[in-house]
Amino acid sequence: MIHPQIWQTWFFAVSVSVAVLMTFLMQPTLHTQMLLLVPTVAVLGLPHGALDLPIAQTLWPLHGWRGNMRFGLLYIGLTALVIGFWILFPGPALFAFLIYSAFHFSGDWAEATPLLRWTGGIATIGAPGLFWQAEVSDLFAFLAPAPAADLAAMALAYAGGTALTCYTVTLIWLPASRTRAAVEQAIIWFAAACLSPLVYFVLYFCALHSLRHLTNALQSVENTRQAMRAATILSIVVIVAAFIAFAILQKTETFILEQTIMRVVFIGLAGLTVPHMLLIDRFQRHGRRPPSER
Repeated sequence: MIHPQIWQTWFFAVSVSVAVLMTFLMQPTLHTQMLLLVPTVAVLGLPHGALDLPIAQTLWPLHGWRGNMRFGLLYIGLTALVIGFWILFPGPALFAFLIYSAFHFSGDWAEATPLLRWTGGIATIGAPGLFWQAEVSDLFAFLAPAPAADLAAMALAYAGGTALTCYTVTLIWLPASRTRAAVEQAIIWFAAACLSPLVYFVLYFCALHSLRHLTNALQSVENTRQAMRAATILSIVVIVAAFIAFAILQKTETFILEQTIMRVVFIGLAGLTVPHMLLIDRFQRHGRRPPSER
């Protein structure tokens, strides 16, 4: 079970406010946004996934390095299957990624009412589509054929509009729903309306989702120092790999560079999200709590 903390809400709100101000002052281009995407996700977004092995060790007796290796091979195998499916069927893969991402992100409000969990999960991916449909379609075109990208952006716009309507009606008619989860979703809608889709995603993924899951995982695993070491190593490896790739690709056309960044980041996240989501779902269903609450 995810245990939201008030400081996480404040951190997210302050991060969004700073980003809105910086965007207004600097007006970063799409190229600049993409160049900032990889290091930001690597430092602030991926570490919570690096804790999947320590989480697995709390669920199953992996029995030393052989057990760890079997888990790693299964994890990598599922990731490779998803990436392979995306390469072969990019259109359906894009839709599948959006659907299971909404389901996974709804876990950020696991302690809220079912309706707020639903509106939150849809808002995380649908809000940008509602306010920036054309821009979202352009970004999706890096990942899938243009017809699928246009259809996915349109579907997100409708889904976002539906979620926003349900969210607003719920707050009006059910005062008990005006909780911290509702405040965080209001921040999400504000961020999605004021920021470009890419900047919005980085903010939500890094400043709320990853931070919340990382905090919860660190409180739940037995060896916190080892878990943090794994997260730090992963971030360093990704950043070094990104710098090497950029050095190789810096003389390529801007479109090819942007397309490469989008595909590596989002198809990579799509692949990693499936085993991560399955593991976190089992982790939550087992009712794991921080050691201090056991």
